[in-house]
Amino acid sequence: MTAAPRADPAEIRALLAARPDHAGWQRLCTLLEQLTPDELAELTPEVLRWPAAQRPMPDHWWAQWVGGDLRPHHALAGTRRLGRLDSVETGTVPAPVAEDWDDERTEDPDGERHEDWPDAGFEEGGDDGSAGDPDGVPLDGAYFYNGVTAVAAPPGLRWLALAAAAEWHHDGGDIVRWDTTRDAPLVRYLDGGDYHDEAYDLQVSPDGETVVTAVEGGWRAWSARTGEPLWRIVPRLASAGPDDGVDRSDEGCLSMDDLVRFAFSADSRRLAVGTGGSDVVAVVETATGRVLLRVPEGEDAFGPVALDATGQLLLHAAPAGRVVLRAVAGGTVLATADTGLTTVTALAFAPDGSGAIAVGGAVGGAPESAGIAVAAHPAARLLDLRDTTLTPGRLLRPTGFTEGVDADSPTAALTSRAVWTADGPYAFVGTDFGSLLFDGRGHALWADPAGAMAAFSPDGRALVVVQEEIDAWFLAGCAPPADAAPPGGDPGPGQVLLTGLPDDLPCSYQPVRDAAVADDARALVYSAALDRRSGERPLLLVRPRADGGPPEIGRLPAVPGAAHLAGLAFGPRGDVVARGLLGDQPCLVLDEIEGGTRRWRRELPPTTPNAEERLRLAFSADGSRLVLASHAAARLVVLDAETGGKVFVLTERGGPLDQAALDASGERVACGLRAGATRLVVRDVASGKTLLRADPEQLRWITGLAFAPDGSALALAGSTLRGHAALWLLPLTADGTGGRRRAIPRIAVRDLPMHDHSDGALVWTATGPRAYFPGSHGRGAVWDAATDTVLAELPFAATEAGVALSLDGETLVTVTQFGARRWPLG
Repeated sequence: MTAAPRADPAEIRALLAARPDHAGWQRLCTLLEQLTPDELAELTPEVLRWPAAQRPMPDHWWAQWVGGDLRPHHALAGTRRLGRLDSVETGTVPAPVAEDWDDERTEDPDGERHEDWPDAGFEEGGDDGSAGDPDGVPLDGAYFYNGVTAVAAPPGLRWLALAAAAEWHHDGGDIVRWDTTRDAPLVRYLDGGDYHDEAYDLQVSPDGETVVTAVEGGWRAWSARTGEPLWRIVPRLASAGPDDGVDRSDEGCLSMDDLVRFAFSADSRRLAVGTGGSDVVAVVETATGRVLLRVPEGEDAFGPVALDATGQLLLHAAPAGRVVLRAVAGGTVLATADTGLTTVTALAFAPDGSGAIAVGGAVGGAPESAGIAVAAHPAARLLDLRDTTLTPGRLLRPTGFTEGVDADSPTAALTSRAVWTADGPYAFVGTDFGSLLFDGRGHALWADPAGAMAAFSPDGRALVVVQEEIDAWFLAGCAPPADAAPPGGDPGPGQVLLTGLPDDLPCSYQPVRDAAVADDARALVYSAALDRRSGERPLLLVRPRADGGPPEIGRLPAVPGAAHLAGLAFGPRGDVVARGLLGDQPCLVLDEIEGGTRRWRRELPPTTPNAEERLRLAFSADGSRLVLASHAAARLVVLDAETGGKVFVLTERGGPLDQAALDASGERVACGLRAGATRLVVRDVASGKTLLRADPEQLRWITGLAFAPDGSALALAGSTLRGHAALWLLPLTADGTGGRRRAIPRIAVRDLPMHDHSDGALVWTATGPRAYFPGSHGRGAVWDAATDTVLAELPFAATEAGVALSLDGETLVTVTQFGARRWPLG
């Protein structure tokens, strides 16, 4: 007996070192089949370095794979072209690999149409005029000219279920089963001529026996093999009206435009359903459609949804990026978790029930707060599940192909999918301007600049992507090499402080511009427009409760004659807040946080006519003094924080002031003076003597100033002449004068354009300076000088949100018109 040929690993390595091409891959496939398991494992990382698109699965591998004869070398194939949409229309495939399988369909000799659907709704549904097609009757074709709206894939990929986009002028979209390995008649689940809608989610049970979708306000199930309708549910959202003789039995059913999401349990026995607009979440029995659970109305439950392996636990989405874990038996809430995602668009449980993944969007290095509508890139949050407790874990933010991929778009809500296999979780997000597949470490495995519909096979071996072409991408073959470093993560999901306010105190009808926060978020103050027709922007005071209950919310007292907020700062102990106000009677006021008592009010000179006045406030570290810098008037005023008495007043010459800071004891004051170029001035408060006058190199304008706690240095943050975010550090001598070192810029965030004159923040933490840089294109960043690390990227422009950094640099709060969120800066 002749021994099987053995491949030469040296030849394989030589092929892998060459430029990938079709002929080289065909030769590699022959050689890979001849390797021992140990040799194959050793060469796998080198094979996976070839692009997945250059590693198509050959026909004989594909025939084995779909037949369940899985070989170790199959895992090295990256993709397989299944066909095109016109292949679906005609029931054909480009390269048949199976011809003699037994026909799986059960012919109906009478060819009768099945008009009756077993009703399994929350209330009696009745017939809505839809009908099934003859079981197993060959069809002439389907209509996919307008594309697809959903696709579903069973294990093994021997066939696919596809839903066609509706014809705009009349018919709905055909929903059919298409064989992927041979030319075969289609099985039609729903004929587009019988209804006027299209399916946005199509799912196949893990055992491959049941296909489900939602159209025209009803949830429907068919036998996957024969196309026979199994049941239909028409959930009622409203009771009938008064008994006036009018039949309202169909009132309140789901809208045709309400996105419905489905998820089977791994054993296929149960099905979870969640809606996007009508807040209906339910669990039904797959075989009969019997309703096992419906989450009561008013509990803010909506899709997407997920079930654990046996269908005992339900996970669904809730407002403000939260997810809720429930027991299917009784619907009891077991746990909730804040994902920190802008939107949750897909969910999946781990096979062993130890965790879950939530897919959605995140902006920059930290997700946005509570829902403001700005572009979010694809992201996912891992959740740890132990003893029915959900704990937010790592945030996955794939890089390399996220620019322009808006994970908060309506398209992403339709296309996002998640699966968790023995190798970990995977996520897919498709948008109008890009589609992305990534794994549980944040690696981007596949990307395309166009939108796509996709579906994971229930076993998690493959992702089927439908554009004009229909392709399978094998997850094992798309995996990065084992030595690939994971993308960087984020510090955590943050903490939602507010998702809204009481009815008489809405969060804001206009963007929040001004905000300040005390250390450890003991108090938050921000401005809010309480009426669409009013220019008034009163200050709201928010204080979290020690018992974890709803925060205490109130207003700081109004100041007659001075309604325009121009400066805001907390005292270093968080017990007082200072406000600089403009108007007919401009003033500076200091209020006690406890009880809202006003400590003092100091009148300010009238503002310069036709000048854009801005006020900057800063406390000394010991809280004894407060400095106010008037931008247009170029005036510095240092006051006693206890009494409001003036300690120092000076009008600088040469241009407006940009920022101001006091040293720890309030004995020295620094300010930025803009006179052509921006310069820095440090003065002695007692005598007014100039201690330092410096022209930092390449400084364009200043966003923040801070003295070192020991007074040995002064830091300033700002923009360079080229628009880079940078830090300048000036050493100070014992007498407060400048040292001999040149003040040269240290670039902090090179890719953050800073061309607008916006206010930022600079504080000096226990380890060194920490700055918030406001960017020019709708985003900002928090940077730590000691570690040279961007701690958070924020999606907020000055006109969209308030950003507050505490004096100790450990607390970051963002406030939008939809809520407030606190972000850790560990």
